[in-house]
Amino acid sequence: MRRTLSSLWLSALLLSACNSADNIGNADKNEGDNIEPVGSYDIDPASGEVRATHTDADGVTTTMRAGKDVPPDLPEPFLLYPGAQVTGTTRVDHGEGTFVTLDFTTSDERAQVVEYYREQALEAGIDPEVEIDGTNATTLGGENREDGISFTLSVTKEGSMTEAQLSVARGFE
Repeated sequence: MRRTLSSLWLSALLLSACNSADNIGNADKNEGDNIEPVGSYDIDPASGEVRATHTDADGVTTTMRAGKDVPPDLPEPFLLYPGAQVTGTTRVDHGEGTFVTLDFTTSDERAQVVEYYREQALEAGIDPEVEIDGTNATTLGGENREDGISFTLSVTKEGSMTEAQLSVARGFE
């Protein structure tokens, strides 16, 4: 639940930043254009899925979906950990950019999950520059600025299960 709330909070910030960044320095320009940003936000009562859409004054649309039934489609070359049980997905698409956060569990050991995503990061041209390995948790992260892709992974061991949160962004500046 804590991870889902943090994912929702991050997604809301990304959506609001799209509007804020577009309006900085454009206040006078937008007043005369009669073009207003358009957006929507709803929660599906049956699934609990949150959906938001925002189109800025330049016509760029940002969409966000968050919930346990949102497809866990990650930017290439990242893939869902084999056999993982997805507990939540947050996906933000903004123009050509995509940001996805997955929360999942597995019975595999923490080190196996970390190594799996280290290999995928290297395949994406990312040499993980952040690695913090503690008694019960590991954080791994890095970016490939040339290709515009970044990731962070946080893995903890809770009893017999390993819990992880993976965030991957491609095409965000």
